[in-house]
Amino acid sequence: MNCTVTRLITSLLCVGIAILWTHVAWGAVVYVPEVEGKSGESVDIPIMIDQADNLAGVKLVMEYDPKILFFKKGARTSHTDSLMHIINDKTPGKLIIVMAGAKGIKGKAFPILTLTFKIKKGLKESRKAQLAITEVQLMTDELKDIKCEIKVKPFMISPQQKKIILQEEDLRLK
Repeated sequence: MNCTVTRLITSLLCVGIAILWTHVAWGAVVYVPEVEGKSGESVDIPIMIDQADNLAGVKLVMEYDPKILFFKKGARTSHTDSLMHIINDKTPGKLIIVMAGAKGIKGKAFPILTLTFKIKKGLKESRKAQLAITEVQLMTDELKDIKCEIKVKPFMISPQQKKIILQEEDLRLK
């Protein structure tokens, strides 16, 4: 009886370790957190990575709705200053982003890039806008692929706030 319990516990521990080991081997998560913006204004959207160890190369292909969002610029962050970057925005609605460096970077839960979009003016009601990461490739400085998954949350766009103009008559004190 004691031997059976010991074998069961040992088997469960082995299975648990194997599951945890494969979870670590899955790699990084590239994600876009929840963001909010207002019609007619600019919004900064961070492209985040949950963990990086020796990240030296990034290729992202992203799509967005060019009828609502207008790409303005992309900027490296303090974590990725050592990497060069190029953003191809020739096709409205599509961005091709490449980042590379001679030496890999490491860290946890940090933005690799911040994208700035202008939101269309005159939207009358709240709506969700969605960025789609259609392709991602991460590499180490030894040119080995880093496995990763993608998670993109939509962001809410609220209508422009109406400016209240008080007329002179309304301001007079009686």
